[in-house]
Amino acid sequence: MQLVGEAEQWLHAAWFQMAGWNWLVIMSVVGCGAAAFALLAALVSWRRRRRLARLLDAKVDRETEVLKQELRRRLSEPPQLFDDHLNGAPILGAREAFESDITAAAASVLREAGGERRRARAILRERLKREGSEGKKTLNGTEAHYWRQLGALALVDGSRDAIAAYRRAADLAPDDPESQHLIGVLQLRAGNLAAAETAFRREIELARGSNMTMVRYRGRTMLGDVCAARHAEDEALQVYLEAKSEIDELLLTQPDDVTLNRDLSVTLDRIGDIHTTRGDLAEALASYQQALAIAESLARSAGKTNPEHLHDLSVSYERIGDLLDKKGDLAGALQHFNKGLAISKVLVRGNPDNRAWAWDLAASYERAADALHALGKVDQALRKYRMGLEIAEHLLGSGIVDPSAQRDLAVSYHKIGTLEAMRGNEVEARDLLEKGRNIIAGLDRIAAHRAQWRSDLSKFDAALKTLH
Repeated sequence: MQLVGEAEQWLHAAWFQMAGWNWLVIMSVVGCGAAAFALLAALVSWRRRRRLARLLDAKVDRETEVLKQELRRRLSEPPQLFDDHLNGAPILGAREAFESDITAAAASVLREAGGERRRARAILRERLKREGSEGKKTLNGTEAHYWRQLGALALVDGSRDAIAAYRRAADLAPDDPESQHLIGVLQLRAGNLAAAETAFRREIELARGSNMTMVRYRGRTMLGDVCAARHAEDEALQVYLEAKSEIDELLLTQPDDVTLNRDLSVTLDRIGDIHTTRGDLAEALASYQQALAIAESLARSAGKTNPEHLHDLSVSYERIGDLLDKKGDLAGALQHFNKGLAISKVLVRGNPDNRAWAWDLAASYERAADALHALGKVDQALRKYRMGLEIAEHLLGSGIVDPSAQRDLAVSYHKIGTLEAMRGNEVEARDLLEKGRNIIAGLDRIAAHRAQWRSDLSKFDAALKTLH
């Protein structure tokens, strides 16, 4: 019996030991499971945050590219109605600088704003107010950069805040020639010629060193644009020639530099424009042909990787075409217009979302049609006019509200309507002419230019009176 009792005691103790051991195992398993679950939850959360970050990165990248495209379109628009040949002229490095400011905004505040540009502008304004020179003054040397980012975002949206922002950036960095260049470009486009001239002269003054020649000649070229805008042709020509001389000097040691060659082509075009304005057509043609030779070379060597060079070439052909038209060489003008038209077609096929180039294509069709009409080839002219009209109608129907573009569309209606009337198609002619007149009558901004507005309306009224 004693043996049985001892066995029972031993079994009882063993049971408690096993029970205790199983409980520890269970607790360990539960603990490991909880840790594994927490680790899994953390992994899922990390993956979710990573996926959201990738989505945000993609959204910011898309918005950045959209901003740059809209910036290019904005800079290609005429700064004011009925402007002269300076419309859409290259602004020598300014576009790249504006795009760089957008890239800087994308890397910081645009991401913080979830890719929303208006929210990004609000964040920048608040940061500058709180931490800038009028607040805690903690931004130090970065404040000018924040003002430039704000200015670039405002410029894309067409806000006049862009001038105020870039002016503030220039004030904060008074010895930075690029800041002077950018505010000068914006002031010129706004028609503030005195302010633009001050900025470009300051840029030239700051760029005195031998390593600043590019900055200096670009400032001179833009200063020439200011002089041309205030119809000081002699002064403009002198400044353009000074810029050309500095570019020529740099090309002696860097003959294959793409940027220098393009800037030389642009400056030669400006010189040709001044000669054209003064009536020196032979001098203008010589200058345009030099620019064309450079544009052709750049298009051959770099056009496949940078379509901007092809666009420059199409513009060069059209400039010469316009000049030959003025000289009465209609066949030569048509030849150059057709070359420009062929390039514009290629550009639009390769860049179907570029509305500025699509509008250029519509204009190229119209130039060729004008030459054909002048040569008496009415049927061919009408086909070209209608091709351009189809593009223009599509673009204006997709949201372009620029009054100059709308007026151009009205002019196209007038040209086609007049030709249809000559061919006896009075119903078609009346429809087209009434469409054009309705556009002109509804353009309040054009109405501010009373003489031009009345002239446009009278042309439509006169054409409509000829119809039965």
